[in-house]
Amino acid sequence: MNTLPKISIIIPVYNVEEYITECLQSVMRQTYKGEIECILVDDCGKDNSISIAEQLIADYTGTIAFRILRHEHNRGLSAARNTGTDVATGEYIYYLDSDDYVTDDCIEKLIEPLEKKKYDMVIGDYQMFGDRQDATLLLEPRNEICGNDAIFESYADRQIYVMAWNKLCKLAFLKDNNISFLEGQLHEDDMWTYKIMCKINNIYIIHRNIYMYRMRPMSIMNDISKIKMRLNSYYETLRYIQENPYQQEESYEKCYLWYWGRCLHMALNEYRIPFYEQYIKTRKTCPYNPWSHFVHRRITLRMFKAKFHFALPAKLGYWYLQLRDKINTYRRRK
Repeated sequence: MNTLPKISIIIPVYNVEEYITECLQSVMRQTYKGEIECILVDDCGKDNSISIAEQLIADYTGTIAFRILRHEHNRGLSAARNTGTDVATGEYIYYLDSDDYVTDDCIEKLIEPLEKKKYDMVIGDYQMFGDRQDATLLLEPRNEICGNDAIFESYADRQIYVMAWNKLCKLAFLKDNNISFLEGQLHEDDMWTYKIMCKINNIYIIHRNIYMYRMRPMSIMNDISKIKMRLNSYYETLRYIQENPYQQEESYEKCYLWYWGRCLHMALNEYRIPFYEQYIKTRKTCPYNPWSHFVHRRITLRMFKAKFHFALPAKLGYWYLQLRDKINTYRRRK
């Protein structure tokens, strides 16, 4: 009798004709002996991604059950993931982006810890490749973390990456806690992961690269035209965190301040754009004393220069950042 849990792999598909073959073939090669269903969600791209996927599935002779769901119009990555999740029948769900791929033993390795204990989530490590190598790393050294406070503390310390992919999650846990992706938002993983980390009581971590994360120059993460949407998405996450505080104050403060600082970092350091309104708006949302950055904490000169604007009035802090950026730009050009 096969007691291995059924796995639902969700793959949103949108304008990835260059990569979809590699992605689907990596799923088709899975060594996992249990039941797998793979749900592709057509989000109405303008290339031949779905046609290529349909041909690959038609030629496939293995045991994985493939399904293609179709949106009537483009609704975005969040909606595509939600659509796949709504119809999934597996005990565990696994999100895979269609421009990435997984190792042949990915699902098998994620399932191994579940043979001894039914964890709510199993997280695997990943490898970046492509144009940029700057995503959040998996830094948590432990394999097993039990207790919600310990898990949230690790998350607040940025030891667990926020991306939704490469996390094998119990479907019943998501549904019981009404956790889904906020549609119409970029960086949808952040709020989704925050909701999970506020509730989850046990996770297991696989310290092995089983997911291959492609950093594309024209992906959502790097499209300059999405700047305003990206900032608004972080504001939405920031607002949600502020309205739904975690009970452990110190970990919550770390988490809140990270997203608050991320709004500023994205606008100034990544895009070099004037962002006076965004800066003032973000400063007004912070309920903490800015001098707490310097009191009772060991701080390096580099950290001091990076955080000094917090200790200034908002308008002065903005001009300090502008001046610092101009100086750094001049030094790089030299």
